[in-house]
Amino acid sequence: MIRAYLAKDHVDGVETGCPVAALGSEMPRQARKVRRAATRRIGEMIDLVARYSPDDKKQGAYERALVTVATAVGALVLIRAVDDPKLAEAVRDASLNHFGATGA
Repeated sequence: MIRAYLAKDHVDGVETGCPVAALGSEMPRQARKVRRAATRRIGEMIDLVARYSPDDKKQGAYERALVTVATAVGALVLIRAVDDPKLAEAVRDASLNHFGATGA
């Protein structure tokens, strides 16, 4: 999942990629209805990661899913924000290595 989320196609697909990464910083200024939709989507992302975790039945799976989603979204935001390809690749590689999701 992490490898796909941080794949070059997804990183480059700003228009069709993750709306949370693209618009997350705008959410505090949005109407309650928009924020509610964002909250629902983020919750779905966390639940999906928790459900497919190898330890989904163990205590702490949900918390690890929270950290995984936060790290992946944060990495995507940083990768897209910088104009230095080496730094972008370093953020991507470090994130993938952190989760043991090397390659891509």
